[in-house]
Amino acid sequence: MIVPILKRVLLRGEPEQEDDFALPASADIGSSNSDGVDYFYFRIMTPKRLLTILEEDKVLDGRATFIINKFDLTLVEEEINKILEDCIRPTWDEVAKAINRHLNWEYDNVHYETLEEAMRRLEDNDK
Repeated sequence: MIVPILKRVLLRGEPEQEDDFALPASADIGSSNSDGVDYFYFRIMTPKRLLTILEEDKVLDGRATFIINKFDLTLVEEEINKILEDCIRPTWDEVAKAINRHLNWEYDNVHYETLEEAMRRLEDNDK
């Protein structure tokens, strides 16, 4: 079984106010037996900022969003680790798809062709 590991969280900026912000961030997640990682994107925001957003936009898609009362990266990392405990699967693809239910995977909706598929497509284009 592949056990996903949170290797790093990277914030895109710093909160100007501890209790009123929305920050984009990414989680570098890999497995314990590999140095490689995939990137999973999310945002961190406070209830105060959420209210401001809702006043303007009326609706917010809550996927890949952590709402916290004040800036505390440790709390976010702990929550991501809880998610990862539930995403242990036989293959990395299955792991990443399970994590993608909560965070936005860099390869979401990306499909790579096999060599056979590419050759067939090229042959069909030549006809």
